[in-house]
Amino acid sequence: MPSMPFMPRGVSRSLWDAPSLVAHRAVGPAALGLVQATGPLGEPLIGWQQRVAVSGLDVPVSLTVYGPATALRASLQRIDHILLTTAIALVALLAVLLAVQLRVGLLPLRRFAQAVAAQRDPAQAAEHAVPHVRVGADLAPLQQELQALLQQNAQVVSRARAHAADLNHALKKPLALLTAAASQQPSVSAAEVLQHSQTLTELIDRYQARTWSDATQARAATGTVNVADSLREVVRAMRKLHAAQELNWHLDLPDSIPWLWRGDATDLAEVLGNLLDNAGKWAASTVAVQASAEGDSLWLHIEDDGPGMSAEQLQRAGQRGLRFDESVSGHGLGLAIARQVAHAYGGELVLAKSARLKGLRASLRLTPCRMASAAPASQGRTGAA
Repeated sequence: MPSMPFMPRGVSRSLWDAPSLVAHRAVGPAALGLVQATGPLGEPLIGWQQRVAVSGLDVPVSLTVYGPATALRASLQRIDHILLTTAIALVALLAVLLAVQLRVGLLPLRRFAQAVAAQRDPAQAAEHAVPHVRVGADLAPLQQELQALLQQNAQVVSRARAHAADLNHALKKPLALLTAAASQQPSVSAAEVLQHSQTLTELIDRYQARTWSDATQARAATGTVNVADSLREVVRAMRKLHAAQELNWHLDLPDSIPWLWRGDATDLAEVLGNLLDNAGKWAASTVAVQASAEGDSLWLHIEDDGPGMSAEQLQRAGQRGLRFDESVSGHGLGLAIARQVAHAYGGELVLAKSARLKGLRASLRLTPCRMASAAPASQGRTGAA
């Protein structure tokens, strides 16, 4: 067995009279060469080992230098304390910043919630209107949708109240007639009672259906209505209703404006029916309907050759229950309902004197509407209906 080469061992002068150092395990990464040891007096030491080449020796010499470990350990403890304190401070700062960010970030949502809650109180609804709340780009779509919903609900409530007022006004006449008949004679015939009862039932059913329609359908409605077809159907009904007057009904629907309108067919039929019925009641011999297009809107002009209205009457026309001639049958609600429905769909109703027939000219604007790709063959016709 070959013998191990002799490795001379040397110590510094400070350790000549002291016992040998007690070396312990290495500390830290091996590349640093640090070791722990206990000094002659039992004090903790830390050493640094490094192999060096010495001329004249075949093997490298291991050089170990020791120093007191107390100061190093104190420095390390201070570093650990600083790091711990810094970490705690950073965590606390992050928590504060997160709380501030959440509070500032959710501030538009809190303002939005307050504005929505304020809508329950009419006194605060105007001051905290939903469109006036600054909510930022993220909540802007929700704000727009909520505002549209509030407007739709307000419109439904407004129209329901108007229907209730209309029904109240419409019921007065048959009830008054029934009361007058009962006061003038000891007994009222069954036929007369049945007639008035049927009138009351029809009025109630009509306004109940309209209120239900308003509550279940959106403002822009869901269907696409052919205005010309609806107009022709209403004119046919009006010809039968006013057959005793032997009126001439003229429609001018050029092929160049085949329009479709998005809305509820029942609403359109009621508007056209009210306007044409009003024209038929007052016309002497002729009712004319003309359609024209302006931009993306459709105008329907309904004219008659009746007595028309004065400037003062034109300003007051359309008020609910207002009638200028009690000798003509009606409730004074037709123009008011037509104007209300037109406004509900973003249109308008304009009353003026007819330059051609010298009577009343009712101009109805329907919007929005769009051009149809093809028109029905029966739509483009000019002449008597």
